[in-house]
Amino acid sequence: MLNFQLKRRTISSVSAVLVLSQVVSGCAGLAMSNKKPVALVQGPPITDIFTPFDMALSCLKGQLRSDVNFSVGAILDQTGKDVVTNGGSGKMVTQGAGDMVQSALFQAGVSLLNRRDPRIIESEAKWGIRDPRNIHASDYYVTGSINSLDFIPGGGFDMQIGGVGPSYSQTRIMVGLDLSLTDTRSSRVVANVSLQKQIVSQDYGVNAGRFAGHTLLNIQIGKGEREATNFALRQMLNLATFELLSQVIPPNTFESCRAAIPPEFGSLNLTRSSVALHKYKENQQQKPIAGSNQTLLDANAKDSPLPNEKNKLTDTPSKETRPPKQRESDLIKDPDAEPEMSKQDLIKYISKKKEVQVKPVDKEDKKTEEAPQLLWDVNPAVAENYWSTTNRD
Repeated sequence: MLNFQLKRRTISSVSAVLVLSQVVSGCAGLAMSNKKPVALVQGPPITDIFTPFDMALSCLKGQLRSDVNFSVGAILDQTGKDVVTNGGSGKMVTQGAGDMVQSALFQAGVSLLNRRDPRIIESEAKWGIRDPRNIHASDYYVTGSINSLDFIPGGGFDMQIGGVGPSYSQTRIMVGLDLSLTDTRSSRVVANVSLQKQIVSQDYGVNAGRFAGHTLLNIQIGKGEREATNFALRQMLNLATFELLSQVIPPNTFESCRAAIPPEFGSLNLTRSSVALHKYKENQQQKPIAGSNQTLLDANAKDSPLPNEKNKLTDTPSKETRPPKQRESDLIKDPDAEPEMSKQDLIKYISKKKEVQVKPVDKEDKKTEEAPQLLWDVNPAVAENYWSTTNRD
């Protein structure tokens, strides 16, 4: 009996020593004396920031003229959302969006002027140690805002059978921004883009609760995944910068660069550059078809019936009697068409490459196209506007 009690005391003392050692090892960050520094924890190494859109931005290097200067203006946080934590209060989104856009422009290889903090330049000019006439003027500048931050109601479940079961929950927030590229000389907006993204947060785990005699044993194991909000905003700003530059250069210049954007990270379908690229690809596909069918049309020109006879045989209306508006899908492709001359002047000014012009096949077709001078006849890259006042019934 005495030996059993000694063994029991020995086991309890050993377990107490093990528990104490675990507590001491867990408090390794605490210093024994206030005069000694605390050992710091080393986390993952420092790395450079890389987004899935950096390859597309780097692809634009050398595609724009070096004597056209770009700068970045104010890109403000207009969401009005604040967050309160244990360390204090602050904004929910980043306040350095302008610096992110400036880094994206620099990665694209454009001639970039720093207008983020002009106080040093202004001070040196006031002191007379710097000649303001040597400062380069910007030709285009980027402005915008992060203007929406909406909380989407989430969901989840918690199921337990006999005190054991899984749990899962998900929440989302949607962030939106608008960026514009403005001509400094005329203050005219030459490019604009609006983007949005849903940021996902989810938690899942397993809960277990059992009675061991008169003692309740409760175990909870879980994991949480939250998308970094500010990193997601950097990705949005990089993609928006690429879109702004794509709207002021020809489609044949940025076609290969756009292919470097992974579709699972971002896609542009209804922007002006997407419409121009779609029209450019359609024209490229029609060129070989028109060349191959030209000889066949010349061979069968003598045997082909007249337009009136052809309409009688096929019972289809001709181009003259066909209604002018039967393509509502063109409204979706290009809801905001603009005059062609201003866009062409902008492309010639900014881009090194010239836009490929589609030459007419027949002289008679050229004469008929020159007569009306409609918007979609002048610029094949601009889709027909359904709400145009020139063709409204």
